[in-house]
Amino acid sequence: MLHFRKKNSRELIKQVAKLHGCSVAEIREEMQLAIEEARNNDDPDKKAEFQRLFGDKTPTPEEFICKISKSLKI
Repeated sequence: MLHFRKKNSRELIKQVAKLHGCSVAEIREEMQLAIEEARNNDDPDKKAEFQRLFGDKTPTPEEFICKISKSLKI
């Protein structure tokens, strides 16, 4: 089972930044924007799923990776 901890998530973000030739800050910013879009999705099912996973909190990119990796069936 695939499961990331915060340390693993930070390393993953660093690797993505290196792969795309940009900074960690840029990757984190893009991820945070995507997380905000997911949180504010108009689809009631998607909104409920986000609420189930994160409650009223907007997760950091690292928290998002950790939580989502727990739900993957790989």
